[in-house]
Formats: sequence, C-alpha cells, structure tokens
Amino acid sequence: MNRRSVSDQAFHRALASAYLKRLLMPTLRLLLLTFSLTAFSASSIIASIPSATGELKGTSTGTPSLSSRAASAISSASIHRTGAVVRVRGSDASGELNGTGFFVDPTGTICTVGDLVKRSDSIVIVKGGKEYPCKILALDEGSGTAFLKLIGEMPHSGENFLSPRANPTPQPFTPAIAIGCPREEDPSLSVGMITGTKSHEGDCFFRVPQHIAKIPLTEGEAGSPVFDFDGHLLGMVLAGNSQAGDCRILPSGVIEKLHLDLLRFGQLHQGWVGAVVEEAAVPEESSSTRIASVEPGSPAEASGLQSGDMILALGNRRITQPDTLLEASFYLRAGESVPITLWRGGKISRVTIQCVTPPEAKNYSTAP
Repeated sequence: MNRRSVSDQAFHRALASAYLKRLLMPTLRLLLLTFSLTAFSASSIIASIPSATGELKGTSTGTPSLSSRAASAISSASIHRTGAVVRVRGSDASGELNGTGFFVDPTGTICTVGDLVKRSDSIVIVKGGKEYPCKILALDEGSGTAFLKLIGEMPHSGENFLSPRANPTPQPFTPAIAIGCPREEDPSLSVGMITGTKSHEGDCFFRVPQHIAKIPLTEGEAGSPVFDFDGHLLGMVLAGNSQAGDCRILPSGVIEKLHLDLLRFGQLHQGWVGAVVEEAAVPEESSSTRIASVEPGSPAEASGLQSGDMILALGNRRITQPDTLLEASFYLRAGESVPITLWRGGKISRVTIQCVTPPEAKNYSTAP
C-alpha cells in the first residue's frame, strides 16, 4: 500500500482546490455552525524533532533566562504528556495518511485533524508499535476537528489524556512546545513560539481566529497538541509550512466546546441560523457586518432578518466585523435562543433567533 503524509503535494492541491470552490466566495457565509462559513484548513502538516527525551531542535528565543523554564517544561512534557499522544493513520484506495492525535478524556476519545480521517475507509491509532482500530465519533468541518473512538480495548488508554480548556489568547513571543508523531511512531517534542493570531487566509475567514506559531514541525504532525511552558494546552496544530516553520493552531477553547457537546449530547450540537453576511463599505454604529441574504426556511428567515440589516451584537457580544460574528456564533448550540441587535432603517432593532441543527449535519454516533 502506498504511504503518503498529510502534506503530500498531490493531496494538498486536490484538497485546496476542493476547498477553494466551496470557500472563495464574494460574501462570507453565515451557517451558525453558525453563520455559514467552513474554515479554510488546507492540510499540509508539519512536524517534529527526533526525540521526546531531550534531543531538541527548534527556533531559539535567544533569551538565556528562559533556559531553566525551557528545561523544566520539556522534562514535564516528556514525562507527563507524551503518553496521551498517538499516531493516527487513515487509509483509503489511494494509500495512507499519517498524522497525530491525543486522548482528551479517560473513555478513549481522541482528538485529531478532520482532513486526516474524513475520507478514510479505515482508521487506526498506533501506540507502542501496535495498531488499534477506531471510528469517527464526530467531525466538525468548520473548525477542522475530528473526534475518534477506539473500537475494542486498548491497554492503559484512559490513564493519560489532555483535557482541553479555554485559555487566554497567548501573547506574541510566548514559548511553546508541540508533541507530535513524525515519520517514526514515537511522539517527539518541537520547541518554538507563538507569533500572533490570524482570522483569515485572503478572502477565506476561519470559523474562529487561530494562533500562529514558529515551530519546526515536519510531515506527520497534523493534530499535535501545543503547550506553553506552564503546561497549559494552547491548542492543536491544523496546518503549516514545514519549510518556513510556520503553523496554525486551533485554540484549545474550540476543542473544549466541541468535546463538551459530545459529553452532554452524544454528538456535536452546533446551532444554525442560515444567513449570508458580507463586509459593508460604510459601517453603521461601528459595525460593517451586513446581511447579504437569508436562506429560505432558516431560523434567520423565521425571525424576520432581512438583507441589508447590519448586525451590531450577537447576545452580549458586540459585533464590528464579519470575523467577529463568525467567532461568536461558533459557540451557539442547537435549541438555543439568542438575541440579535441590528441596525435597520436608520434605527436599532432587536430580534430573537431559535438556533437549530445545521441541515447537512451528520450524526456519526449512530454510524456503523
């Protein structure tokens, strides 16, 4: 069987082409998975350094005073966190895709990158040289996240896991450690730093802003968990450029939201409004977020939202730009009622929307 990494160029071009057809549009789609915009997650992935026990290479901070913190953080990650990290391998008619994942709870739930597994006919995780079959428990294409579940038993699978928690946005130059599985199967550590945040690639807006980092990753490390030197989980590597050493990291708070959905409802529970928004040339009340169209039969139509309405607030969150709305709407759930403040006809109006499940949502929990 042919082996190919997630950064395989042919796969990358085909995936990027498919995504561009869906995502490069003149307006921003508001799917409330909410206001309807799938995240642009091209899958070229990234990776690592050879050893989890201390053979490190990475970007240098050039700050000797960090050396003791770095040594402590590396030692702690090697001892306490590598046990939760696994290789993820998806297979289809074209060959294999290899990446990384990590346990997020003691029941054997694994978080990884959706592009790695969503087209796979069979999925396994590899730990300690042994393969364990898995199935997709949930897939959120908007954020690029997949959750897997073990089929059968795996020794000690519940002993090591990384609980996702929402953390403050890390400041630029925050040192970071990624743990991933490059071509060899054992987890390895890569050291670098956070350089900022990013909300879009060109005209394609992400569902939520993502952290940007300089971490020298290589092929096979899509899905690597990333930590700061205090051991806080910052997020999961989604995509990057192995030559430049750049990568995009999905924030841990996003993973937490999706994981809580699974724990509470047994499936992802995103809310859907059904509208299309665009950026207006002339803001109203400090917002340039304008409704371009409303989808027939959607909660947006039922609530009375109209083309030309300017969105000023979603719940208690002030909205100034379309990307602000996308981020706020990501955390809505089906069945939730949310007030929307808008500008219409020269005055402020308010409507309440009852979010529903996205019409194209797939329930993997009942899949064979």
